Amino acid sequence: MNTEVTFTPYEVVQMFLWLCGSIVAISAAVTVIVRVVQKAKEPEQTQNDRITALEKKVDKFEQLFDNDNKRLIELEKGNRVTQQALLALLSHAINGNNDAELKEAKAKLENYLIGKEE
Repeated sequence: MNTEVTFTPYEVVQMFLWLCGSIVAISAAVTVIVRVVQKAKEPEQTQNDRITALEKKVDKFEQLFDNDNKRLIELEKGNRVTQQALLALLSHAINGNNDAELKEAKAKLENYLIGKEE
C-alpha cells in the first residue's frame, strides 16, 4: 500500500503541457460558444430596437392625427354656423322679412366666433 509515485522531469513537463493545452482548448470552445450565442441574439436586439423606434413614430403620428381630427371637427362646426347664416341671408333676400331669423343667425355666428377665440 505504500507505493511510491515518482515522476521524471519529462513526465512533469508533459503533464504541464497537457494541462496548458486543455486550458487553451476549453477557453477556445467557450469563446466559440459565446460568439455563437451573441450572433444568435443580435437579430433579436436589432429587431427590438427597430420595434421601439417604430412605436415612438406611431405614437407621434397618433398624436398628430388626434390634433388634425380636433381641427376638422372645429372646421365642421364653423361651416355649419356659416351655412346657417348664409341660409338666413338667402331667406331674407328672397322674402325680405326674415329679420328674426337674421338676428338669430347673427347671434349664433357671434357666439361661435367669440367662443373660438377663447
